[in-house]
Order: sequence, then C-alpha cells, then structure tokens
Amino acid sequence: MTFRKDINGLRALSVLAVVLFHFQVPYLHGGFVGVDIFFVISGFLMTGIIFRRLKKDDFSIIGFYLDRGRRIIPALAVLCLVLLSLGYFWLIPFDYLALGKQAAAAATFVSNMLFFSEAGYFDHRSREKLLLHTWSLSVEWQFYIVYPLILLALKKILGVRLVRYALIILTLFSLALSVYIAPWDGPFAFFTLPTRAWEMSAGGLVYLFPIGGGGKGRQETNARSVRTDSYSGELALDA
Repeated sequence: MTFRKDINGLRALSVLAVVLFHFQVPYLHGGFVGVDIFFVISGFLMTGIIFRRLKKDDFSIIGFYLDRGRRIIPALAVLCLVLLSLGYFWLIPFDYLALGKQAAAAATFVSNMLFFSEAGYFDHRSREKLLLHTWSLSVEWQFYIVYPLILLALKKILGVRLVRYALIILTLFSLALSVYIAPWDGPFAFFTLPTRAWEMSAGGLVYLFPIGGGGKGRQETNARSVRTDSYSGELALDA
C-alpha cells in the first residue's frame, strides 16, 4: 500500500495547530481546530477500512475492535502509568487523586464525559489537568464502537451501495444538533459524541464521495492507498 503523504501532511498540520494553541501563540487562538481536522482524517481512514471489508463480506466487528485496541491501548496505558508514577512523587494528594480519576476515565474511554462534567476546557483550572487531551480519544473510541454497528445494520437494510446516502442524513443530523446546542451549552457541544460525530462521518463521506472524477475507481484507489498502519500515531494527535 502506498503511503499517503497528503494525509500525513494534514496530520502534521493538525498537531502543529494544537501545539501552537496550547502555547498561546499570538493571533493563533483558533489552533484547536486541529482536533476537528484530525476527526475528519480519522473518519476518512476508518470508513475506508470498514467499507473495503464490507464489500468483500469479510468485515468482523470483533476484529475491528481488536485492531483499534491494539493501536490505541498500549500507548494510552504507558502514558497513564508514567503520569501516575511521576505524580505519586510530585503531586499533592488532592491533585494526585484527581489525576487518578482522569487516568481511570481515560483508560475506559469516558474522559470526555468526565471533563464535560467538570470545569470548562478553556478555564485556568483545565490547564492543570494532565490528561485533558484524552477527551478526543474517548470521543473517537465511542464513535468507532457505534459506527460499524450502524453501518452493518444499514447494509443489511439498504444494501452496501445505499449506505453512503444514509450516512449523509446521519451526518447532517449530528451537524444540526451541534449547531443548535452550541449557543446554550458549549461544553456539551464540545465534549460529547452526538455533537462531534458529524466530523468523523464527514471524513467518511469524503472517502465515499471522492471529488475529481473517477468515481468508483477513485474510491478503490483510496482504499488501496491508505496505509492503515500509519494510524497508530493517532494518540499523539488527540488534544
């Protein structure tokens, strides 16, 4: 499979934008958009994996979950263990207890809900949360638990060729929900799956509706050219 330099370049820009945002570089206050870019890239890659296997009728839900777990859990576990080990010596008991709570939430992929229930992402206290960046990984994991199940159900009902049109409706619903909720409950719109799912499914639509001619052939080229092993770097992008 051919290495996708364009996707890797977008991934690098996503990381750079988030890093600059956290360092509060002047005039670059919107750097958190790097997370949005990452979600779209993630949706593109995972939709390619799922649809390629759906078309061959050899897609396995368990296999998909295990693949994601092998790529995500080891790095996440190392991160949590290192922080907990260092925190034992450097943090006061109250802060160490908070870190333990964050590590447990991150390890079970519900840290987005923990941080949603606590202080806002942009307040001063949030900057002291060492595992705050795992919120996006939790959103992504939750999405990929539900996403293949929905696609399999739609395939059984509509057939694989019509699934992509149903995905348009689901994407628009999530987008509309995000737009509606954001003005009066920003943290919910920021941290939770229902209002973030549209970004990953939008990436899926980019895969399913390639622009630039070629139609089906272009889509097959996308499927062959995406190096899924490069996806193991996803944890580093979450912010």
